[in-house]
Amino acid sequence: MGGLTPGPLHALIVATALKRGTRPALRLAVAPLLSDLPPVALSLLVAATMSEGVARALAIVGGLFLIVLGVKSMGQGREESELPAESDEAFKDYFRGAFVNLLNPNPWLFWLGVGAPLLRNSWGRGVGYGLLWLFVFYVGLVGVKIVFAIAIGRSRERLSKKWLDRSVVASSGLLFLVGAWLIWRGVSGRL
Repeated sequence: MGGLTPGPLHALIVATALKRGTRPALRLAVAPLLSDLPPVALSLLVAATMSEGVARALAIVGGLFLIVLGVKSMGQGREESELPAESDEAFKDYFRGAFVNLLNPNPWLFWLGVGAPLLRNSWGRGVGYGLLWLFVFYVGLVGVKIVFAIAIGRSRERLSKKWLDRSVVASSGLLFLVGAWLIWRGVSGRL
């Protein structure tokens, strides 16, 4: 279900798919494969809960990062976003997605509170069960994000320039709002 939960990475996928198309959004969709290793490893090693202060700091820093991405995205025109060299942008897309996911407190809280115990339980039944659990979990998590990126990216091709530009502004606003929401959660302690 984590792949269906709206959050910072989903907002970034929407903004990118509308602005630059399906391929860059797909690179963002695989971010959990690149950035979940620290929360998974840490949660398996310490098998404790993350301190509230660390989770709050992650939320605030992640929120600030999303606000910067939203403001930057809103300030760029559609024409500019269609021209960058694919190889230069590919690395940046992977990095942006991994960074947003790494600063999102939700994967950390999930792995520390739910994921690690479930993985340990599966692993305790045998290495094969543990690997199967991880495989099924990530197929679901990343698979939903991939379907989401494809759907939004394809809708981009059907929109007129006027509606695409409006959608880009709206998705940039969404990044800004999700960033503000994360900051509010971090400051208020409502994680």
